[in-house]
Amino acid sequence: DYYAVLGVAATAPGREIRQAYRRLARQYSPDVNFWDVQAHVLFEEIAEAYRVLSDAGARAMYDRFGLQGVALPAGRQGDDVHVAVDVTFAHAVRGVRLDLSVSRFSPCRACRTIGLVEGAPCGSCQGRGVRRASDVVSVTIPPGVDSGVQIRVPGEGSAGPFGGPRGDLIVSTRVQEHPFFVRKGDNVHCEVPVSVWEALLGARIRIPAPLGDTVLVVPPGTTGGQVFRLRGLGIPKLADGGTGDLYVIVRIEVPRGLDARTVELVRELERLMPTECRTALQRYNGGSA
Repeated sequence: DYYAVLGVAATAPGREIRQAYRRLARQYSPDVNFWDVQAHVLFEEIAEAYRVLSDAGARAMYDRFGLQGVALPAGRQGDDVHVAVDVTFAHAVRGVRLDLSVSRFSPCRACRTIGLVEGAPCGSCQGRGVRRASDVVSVTIPPGVDSGVQIRVPGEGSAGPFGGPRGDLIVSTRVQEHPFFVRKGDNVHCEVPVSVWEALLGARIRIPAPLGDTVLVVPPGTTGGQVFRLRGLGIPKLADGGTGDLYVIVRIEVPRGLDARTVELVRELERLMPTECRTALQRYNGGSA
Protein backbone atom coordinates (compact mmCIF):
# COMPACT_ATOMS: atom_id res chain seq x y z
CA ASP A 1 0.00 0.00 0.00
CA TYR A 2 1.84 3.05 -1.28
CA TYR A 3 -0.30 5.38 0.81
CA ALA A 4 0.62 3.46 3.95
CA VAL A 5 4.30 3.59 2.99
CA LEU A 6 4.18 7.39 2.95
CA GLY A 7 1.85 7.55 5.94
CA VAL A 8 -0.90 9.53 4.18
CA ALA A 9 -4.58 8.94 3.43
CA ALA A 10 -5.77 7.79 0.02
CA THR A 11 -7.42 11.21 -0.38
CA ALA A 12 -4.27 13.17 0.47
CA PRO A 13 -3.53 16.10 -1.90
CA GLY A 14 -0.28 16.24 -3.87
CA ARG A 15 1.27 18.79 -1.52
CA GLU A 16 0.80 16.48 1.49
CA ILE A 17 2.32 13.58 -0.46
CA ARG A 18 5.37 15.68 -1.34
CA GLN A 19 5.84 16.78 2.27
CA ALA A 20 5.56 13.20 3.53
CA TYR A 21 8.10 12.00 0.99
CA ARG A 22 10.63 14.70 1.83
CA ARG A 23 10.33 14.01 5.56
CA LEU A 24 10.82 10.27 5.12
CA ALA A 25 13.58 10.67 2.53
CA ARG A 26 15.62 12.79 4.95
CA GLN A 27 15.14 10.17 7.67
CA TYR A 28 15.98 7.07 5.62
CA SER A 29 18.34 8.45 2.96
CA PRO A 30 21.40 6.21 2.31
CA ASP A 31 23.55 9.33 2.64
CA VAL A 32 22.45 9.63 6.29
CA ASN A 33 22.18 5.90 7.10
CA PHE A 34 25.23 4.77 5.14
CA TRP A 35 25.82 1.56 7.13
CA ASP A 36 22.15 0.69 7.76
CA VAL A 37 20.95 -1.89 5.22
CA GLN A 38 17.37 -1.80 6.53
CA ALA A 39 17.24 1.96 5.96
CA HIS A 40 18.27 1.40 2.32
CA VAL A 41 15.37 -1.04 1.88
CA LEU A 42 12.87 1.40 3.36
CA PHE A 43 14.22 4.25 1.23
CA GLU A 44 13.66 2.20 -1.95
CA GLU A 45 10.04 1.53 -0.93
CA ILE A 46 9.49 5.21 -0.10
CA ALA A 47 10.96 6.31 -3.45
CA GLU A 48 8.81 3.81 -5.36
CA ALA A 49 5.64 4.94 -3.56
CA TYR A 50 6.39 8.59 -4.29
CA ARG A 51 7.16 7.85 -7.94
CA VAL A 52 3.64 6.55 -8.40
CA LEU A 53 1.62 8.85 -6.14
CA SER A 54 3.34 12.05 -7.30
CA ASP A 55 2.26 11.43 -10.90
CA ALA A 56 -1.43 12.14 -11.46
CA GLY A 57 -1.82 9.58 -14.23
CA ALA A 58 0.09 6.85 -12.42
CA ARG A 59 -1.82 7.56 -9.22
CA ALA A 60 -5.14 7.23 -10.99
CA MET A 61 -4.10 3.88 -12.47
CA TYR A 62 -2.88 2.73 -9.07
CA ASP A 63 -6.14 3.74 -7.38
CA ARG A 64 -8.09 1.81 -10.00
CA PHE A 65 -5.99 -1.29 -10.68
CA GLY A 66 -3.46 -1.45 -7.85
CA LEU A 67 0.14 -2.46 -8.55
CA GLN A 68 -0.71 -3.97 -11.93
CA GLY A 69 -1.87 -0.57 -13.08
CA VAL A 70 1.55 1.01 -12.53
CA ALA A 71 3.77 -1.91 -13.48
CA LEU A 72 7.03 -0.66 -14.95
CA PRO A 73 7.82 -1.73 -18.51
CA ALA A 74 9.86 -4.88 -18.96
CA GLY A 75 13.55 -4.40 -19.43
CA ARG A 76 14.13 -1.53 -16.99
CA GLN A 77 17.45 -1.96 -15.25
CA GLY A 78 17.39 -2.64 -11.54
CA ASP A 79 18.77 -0.27 -8.93
CA ASP A 80 22.31 -0.22 -7.65
CA VAL A 81 22.81 -1.80 -4.24
CA HIS A 82 25.18 -0.32 -1.64
CA VAL A 83 26.87 -2.51 0.97
CA ALA A 84 29.60 -1.75 3.49
CA VAL A 85 32.32 -4.19 4.49
CA ASP A 86 34.98 -4.15 7.20
CA VAL A 87 38.45 -5.00 5.87
CA THR A 88 41.45 -5.93 7.97
CA PHE A 89 44.69 -4.01 7.56
CA ALA A 90 46.37 -7.08 6.05
CA HIS A 91 43.58 -7.52 3.49
CA ALA A 92 43.76 -3.83 2.61
CA VAL A 93 47.48 -4.21 1.90
CA ARG A 94 47.38 -7.49 -0.03
CA GLY A 95 43.83 -7.59 -1.36
CA VAL A 96 41.29 -10.32 -0.69
CA ARG A 97 38.29 -12.06 -2.21
CA LEU A 98 35.23 -11.98 0.06
CA ASP A 99 31.85 -13.67 -0.07
CA LEU A 100 29.32 -11.00 0.94
CA SER A 101 25.70 -11.51 1.92
CA VAL A 102 23.82 -8.94 -0.17
CA SER A 103 20.20 -7.96 0.37
CA ARG A 104 18.81 -7.17 -3.08
CA PHE A 105 15.85 -7.73 -5.39
CA SER A 106 16.11 -10.96 -7.36
CA PRO A 107 13.81 -12.44 -10.05
CA CYS A 108 10.66 -13.98 -8.58
CA ARG A 109 10.61 -17.72 -9.28
CA ALA A 110 6.95 -18.10 -8.35
CA CYS A 111 5.74 -16.01 -11.31
CA ARG A 112 8.90 -16.21 -13.45
CA THR A 113 9.27 -12.41 -13.31
CA ILE A 114 5.94 -11.61 -15.03
CA GLY A 115 4.16 -10.58 -11.81
CA LEU A 116 1.11 -12.77 -12.41
CA VAL A 117 0.12 -16.27 -11.36
CA GLU A 118 -2.95 -17.68 -13.11
CA GLY A 119 -4.06 -14.18 -14.05
CA ALA A 120 -3.78 -12.76 -10.52
CA PRO A 121 -1.00 -10.65 -8.99
CA CYS A 122 1.75 -12.89 -7.65
CA GLY A 123 1.57 -13.16 -3.88
CA SER A 124 5.31 -13.74 -3.55
CA CYS A 125 6.38 -10.49 -5.20
CA GLN A 126 3.13 -8.45 -5.01
CA GLY A 127 3.05 -8.32 -8.78
CA ARG A 128 6.46 -6.70 -9.27
CA GLY A 129 8.26 -9.66 -10.81
CA VAL A 130 11.08 -9.36 -8.26
CA ARG A 131 11.31 -10.13 -4.56
CA ARG A 132 13.83 -9.21 -1.92
CA ALA A 133 16.35 -11.92 -1.14
CA SER A 134 19.70 -12.32 0.55
CA ASP A 135 22.29 -13.63 -1.90
CA VAL A 136 25.98 -14.42 -1.58
CA VAL A 137 28.16 -12.41 -3.98
CA SER A 138 31.91 -12.92 -4.37
CA VAL A 139 33.77 -9.58 -4.45
CA THR A 140 37.46 -8.90 -5.06
CA ILE A 141 38.94 -6.22 -2.80
CA PRO A 142 42.06 -4.90 -4.56
CA PRO A 143 45.32 -4.13 -2.72
CA GLY A 144 45.58 -0.57 -1.42
CA VAL A 145 41.97 0.18 -0.50
CA ASP A 146 41.33 2.63 2.31
CA SER A 147 38.23 3.54 4.33
CA GLY A 148 35.60 5.13 2.12
CA VAL A 149 36.80 3.56 -1.14
CA GLN A 150 33.92 2.36 -3.34
CA ILE A 151 34.27 -0.72 -5.52
CA ARG A 152 31.69 -1.15 -8.29
CA VAL A 153 30.78 -4.71 -9.24
CA PRO A 154 28.78 -4.58 -12.50
CA GLY A 155 25.60 -6.62 -12.75
CA GLU A 156 25.38 -7.66 -9.09
CA GLY A 157 22.81 -5.16 -7.87
CA SER A 158 19.04 -5.53 -7.78
CA ALA A 159 17.25 -7.23 -10.67
CA GLY A 160 15.01 -5.02 -12.76
CA PRO A 161 11.24 -5.60 -12.62
CA PHE A 162 9.65 -8.03 -15.06
CA GLY A 163 12.91 -9.49 -16.32
CA GLY A 164 14.98 -6.30 -16.43
CA PRO A 165 18.79 -6.55 -16.03
CA ARG A 166 20.51 -6.09 -12.71
CA GLY A 167 22.03 -2.84 -11.53
CA ASP A 168 25.49 -2.72 -9.98
CA LEU A 169 26.75 -3.63 -6.53
CA ILE A 170 28.73 -0.83 -4.88
CA VAL A 171 30.95 -1.99 -2.02
CA SER A 172 32.25 0.63 0.42
CA THR A 173 35.27 -0.40 2.50
CA ARG A 174 36.09 0.45 6.08
CA VAL A 175 39.67 -0.55 6.98
CA GLN A 176 40.34 -1.58 10.57
CA GLU A 177 43.19 0.00 12.52
CA HIS A 178 46.39 -1.97 13.12
CA PRO A 179 47.99 -2.26 16.59
CA PHE A 180 51.52 -1.61 15.25
CA PHE A 181 51.25 0.20 11.91
CA VAL A 182 49.70 3.66 11.50
CA ARG A 183 48.50 4.36 7.99
CA LYS A 184 48.74 7.82 6.46
CA GLY A 185 47.52 7.58 2.89
CA ASP A 186 49.77 5.11 1.07
CA ASN A 187 52.55 5.53 3.65
CA VAL A 188 52.87 3.61 6.91
CA HIS A 189 54.47 4.73 10.18
CA CYS A 190 55.67 2.56 13.05
CA GLU A 191 57.86 2.80 16.15
CA VAL A 192 60.66 0.29 16.77
CA PRO A 193 62.51 -0.14 20.09
CA VAL A 194 66.32 -0.13 19.87
CA SER A 195 68.72 -0.92 22.70
CA VAL A 196 71.28 1.61 23.90
CA TRP A 197 74.08 -0.60 22.62
CA GLU A 198 72.49 -0.93 19.16
CA ALA A 199 72.08 2.84 19.01
CA LEU A 200 75.73 3.37 20.04
CA LEU A 201 77.36 0.74 17.87
CA GLY A 202 74.87 0.38 15.04
CA ALA A 203 72.97 -2.77 14.11
CA ARG A 204 70.91 -4.56 11.47
CA ILE A 205 67.45 -5.21 12.92
CA ARG A 206 64.73 -7.38 11.38
CA ILE A 207 61.38 -5.59 11.67
CA PRO A 208 57.85 -6.23 10.38
CA ALA A 209 56.60 -4.37 7.31
CA PRO A 210 53.16 -4.31 5.67
CA LEU A 211 54.27 -6.56 2.80
CA GLY A 212 56.61 -8.81 4.83
CA ASP A 213 59.64 -8.61 7.12
CA THR A 214 62.51 -6.33 6.21
CA VAL A 215 65.87 -5.22 7.68
CA LEU A 216 66.41 -1.80 9.25
CA VAL A 217 70.03 -0.63 9.25
CA VAL A 218 70.65 1.41 12.39
CA PRO A 219 73.85 3.44 11.94
CA PRO A 220 76.21 4.06 14.90
CA GLY A 221 75.21 7.06 16.99
CA THR A 222 71.47 6.82 16.26
CA THR A 223 69.38 9.02 18.57
CA GLY A 224 65.91 8.47 19.97
CA GLY A 225 63.12 9.82 17.77
CA GLN A 226 65.18 9.53 14.60
CA VAL A 227 63.07 8.58 11.58
CA PHE A 228 64.17 6.24 8.81
CA ARG A 229 62.38 6.11 5.47
CA LEU A 230 62.20 2.73 3.74
CA ARG A 231 61.07 3.38 0.19
CA GLY A 232 58.50 1.13 -1.44
CA LEU A 233 57.63 -0.77 1.73
CA GLY A 234 54.31 0.94 2.46
CA ILE A 235 50.93 0.21 0.90
CA PRO A 236 50.20 -0.41 -2.80
CA LYS A 237 48.66 2.58 -4.58
CA LEU A 238 45.30 2.07 -6.25
CA ALA A 239 45.86 4.87 -8.73
CA ASP A 240 49.16 4.07 -10.45
CA GLY A 241 50.28 0.68 -9.18
CA GLY A 242 53.18 2.09 -7.16
CA THR A 243 53.82 1.58 -3.45
CA GLY A 244 54.06 4.00 -0.56
CA ASP A 245 56.91 4.18 1.96
CA LEU A 246 57.48 2.85 5.47
CA TYR A 247 58.63 5.38 8.09
CA VAL A 248 60.33 3.85 11.13
CA ILE A 249 60.69 5.93 14.30
CA VAL A 250 63.46 4.75 16.65
CA ARG A 251 62.74 4.52 20.38
CA ILE A 252 65.79 4.00 22.57
CA GLU A 253 65.18 1.42 25.30
CA VAL A 254 67.14 2.35 28.44
CA PRO A 255 67.93 -0.65 30.69
CA ARG A 256 66.47 -0.59 34.18
CA GLY A 257 67.22 -2.37 37.44
CA LEU A 258 71.01 -2.15 37.18
CA ASP A 259 73.00 -4.02 39.81
CA ALA A 260 76.12 -2.64 41.48
CA ARG A 261 78.51 -4.24 38.97
CA THR A 262 76.59 -2.86 35.98
CA VAL A 263 76.46 0.62 37.52
CA GLU A 264 80.22 0.51 37.96
CA LEU A 265 80.69 -0.44 34.30
CA VAL A 266 78.37 2.37 33.14
CA ARG A 267 80.30 4.93 35.24
CA GLU A 268 83.55 3.66 33.78
CA LEU A 269 82.08 4.11 30.32
CA GLU A 270 81.02 7.64 31.29
CA ARG A 271 84.59 8.48 32.33
CA LEU A 272 85.94 7.11 29.05
CA MET A 273 83.39 8.95 26.93
CA PRO A 274 82.59 12.28 28.63
CA THR A 275 79.93 14.40 26.93
CA GLU A 276 78.68 17.96 27.38
CA CYS A 277 75.21 17.56 25.97
CA ARG A 278 73.70 20.64 27.66
CA THR A 279 76.42 23.24 27.08
CA ALA A 280 74.30 25.11 24.54
CA LEU A 281 71.55 25.65 27.14
CA GLN A 282 73.73 28.07 29.16
CA ARG A 283 73.12 30.87 26.71
CA TYR A 284 69.44 30.92 27.72
CA ASN A 285 70.06 31.50 31.44
CA GLY A 286 67.96 34.36 32.72
CA GLY A 287 65.73 34.21 29.66
CA SER A 288 68.31 35.74 27.32
CA ALA A 289 68.00 34.98 23.62
